[in-house]
Amino acid sequence: MTQTIKEGKKAERVMKRKEVKTTRRSRKKEEEIKERAEKPKEKTQRKKVDKKATKVKEKKAEKKRPKKPEEEKPKKTKEEKPGKEGKSKKEKKEKAIEKIKFHGKKVLKGEEKTRMSETFMNKKKKPRFVRQESTKLKRLKDKWRRPRGIDSKKHEEKRGKGKIPKIGYKKPNYLRGIHPSGYYPVLIHNVVELSTINPKKEAAIIASSIGRKKRNEIIRIANEKKITILNPRKGEK
Repeated sequence: MTQTIKEGKKAERVMKRKEVKTTRRSRKKEEEIKERAEKPKEKTQRKKVDKKATKVKEKKAEKKRPKKPEEEKPKKTKEEKPGKEGKSKKEKKEKAIEKIKFHGKKVLKGEEKTRMSETFMNKKKKPRFVRQESTKLKRLKDKWRRPRGIDSKKHEEKRGKGKIPKIGYKKPNYLRGIHPSGYYPVLIHNVVELSTINPKKEAAIIASSIGRKKRNEIIRIANEKKITILNPRKGEK
């Protein structure tokens, strides 16, 4: 009996606590409703919408969506404008090339002809000077080096060991430094140096470091002064 009484009292206490909680909640709600009623209604301001920003967002969203085969539009082909057929963007303009009028060998007469024939005769007589034992050893090149050995047979000029260069093989002074064309060559870097050339005896060799523009100027003035050029390039003849 005592247990049943205790359980009944506990149940009563729990019920009272619940009632107190509900009354507190209801009172709070009532107070909130009254406060809302007393306050004046504030006008809500609408946010300004950026039309451009919305359009950009819509376009991005459309790109992300997978396109249907029906919606895909055919790609536009660029129409070629009239008068511009066959021209490409990367085509470079070809620079004009000045033509050389005077080039080639000199017309030899009298003494000059006999002197030039002497050069070719001396060329046949002149031997080829080779380094000692260059034919036996692979590491040695053909370039001439004087034999310095005490017992060297080439140094002693024994027969069959090869010739040694001597002053007797030298050309005469009037034939030294002459070009096979019959002119004395002069290296040229600019237009001013052309004025020093004698066109009857000397000929010009244009330096390889000179570009197309400067080369054209040199060729044009050389043609006016009738100076021969010994090193014409492709398309200059």
